[in-house]
Amino acid sequence: MKMRKYMSSSDIYTPGFWEIGAYKNNVRRMQEGIDQLDEFTKMVKERAEIEAKYSKMLLIFADKWKNQVDSTLNGGIIKTDWLQLLGEANELSKIHANLRDRLADDIMKSTTSYIKENHHTSLLRGPKEIVEIEKSFDKAQKPWKKLYEKMEDKRKVYYNACRGERSAQVNLQNCRADTSISQDGEQKFQERYDKMKAEVQKTRQAYEKSLHDLTGYRDAYMKAMAYTFEQCQETEKKRCTFFIGMMRETQKLYEDLITNNRFISMHSQLDAQLINSNDHAITSDLHQWSLMNGPDSDGNWPQFEEYSPEMRIIGSKTQPKDPSGVVLTRQIIKSEDIVMQPTVGTANTSTLRHENEKASPKLQSSSDSDTNTFDSRKTETFKYKQQTNNSEWQRNDHHQNRQADSPPLTSTTPDSAKYGDFEEYTTCKKAVVLYDYNPAEADEIQLGKGETIEVLSEPDSLGWCTGKKNGVVGLFPASYVRYV
Repeated sequence: MKMRKYMSSSDIYTPGFWEIGAYKNNVRRMQEGIDQLDEFTKMVKERAEIEAKYSKMLLIFADKWKNQVDSTLNGGIIKTDWLQLLGEANELSKIHANLRDRLADDIMKSTTSYIKENHHTSLLRGPKEIVEIEKSFDKAQKPWKKLYEKMEDKRKVYYNACRGERSAQVNLQNCRADTSISQDGEQKFQERYDKMKAEVQKTRQAYEKSLHDLTGYRDAYMKAMAYTFEQCQETEKKRCTFFIGMMRETQKLYEDLITNNRFISMHSQLDAQLINSNDHAITSDLHQWSLMNGPDSDGNWPQFEEYSPEMRIIGSKTQPKDPSGVVLTRQIIKSEDIVMQPTVGTANTSTLRHENEKASPKLQSSSDSDTNTFDSRKTETFKYKQQTNNSEWQRNDHHQNRQADSPPLTSTTPDSAKYGDFEEYTTCKKAVVLYDYNPAEADEIQLGKGETIEVLSEPDSLGWCTGKKNGVVGLFPASYVRYV
């Protein structure tokens, strides 16, 4: 027995529910239902992302134009109305941000929770509920399938017997019409025909019996299949009810965009503000402008003023400055402005102080146009040498008297002022170079990582030391070496 359903409109064959394996359409519907919920969640997520981006763009838009208005407009009714109009973007941004949050919290989370609660994923065969429904259908159909396959086998045997009987009958008729066939030959055809006829009767009875057994089990089969089908229907009804409910909730969230009381109130206030910006308000703004920038403003008209002598503060042209940090500067000094220490003792101290006071203005007023330059970072080395020489003068009093007639100042070149005689330095240490250094100026020495140099002075306030390498004396960064 084959139960078939035909579409009357196009005569397209579709398997009915009762046929073997046709229940899989119901199983497929359950799986597609889960997929639909997943797709709905993706759709809501995409809409939430759009709302978030739109909200952010509104904020950026409002901030940009608010800054523009604040920086270009001084005030007045135009600025007030413009800022109120930009306030609408801020409020609308909040509404769309709230829609994004509600879509994520109310819709997406609810849909995800429904799927997790009603469809528990197994490791191998998909959701547990779908697997159970499929097993239930298979269990209900298994006895029917067994009887049905047995009936089909009997039917095929019966059909083969019928074809054999018909073939034997045709052969018998041809034999009777042929006079050349003997009586014994005709008898054989007759016996074959009788045998096939009996076979047809026998297989017919077996076929009818198997069909009777199948028909007898039909009610139980239909009951078991209908029970499992109702479970599918209940599951699908529950899913559809939830699905439609989520779509209604989503629609209400969309509706709130145009029926939001806060948004409506804000637009009402904005409308009232713009209505109040009438000719009277504009005239008031124009009058305020005239008071500040027009003929209504106060005039500071010139009047006769008696002469009064100017009062000036007499003081130093230069003021000491306390630098907040270490800055590498370049001080330009003429060769004749460099002051050297005298070779006289304490008896000529007043003469030395007098000469230094005379030389100080020159150091302060040297211009950038001079050709001889002197780095301020290297003056520290020069000062250190002066102090060393002073201590030498104090320790050698007998030389002071002998050299009292020497000139108080010596004329030197910029290079001799920079370096002087390095043998007089009290500091002389060995150090290892940590980093490569290429000199940027002629008075600096080149360093190579791993080399050993002699350090002739302590670091100055700018972090530079004086050292000697291969007989060459020059400056280098103090942080580039490590003492041995």
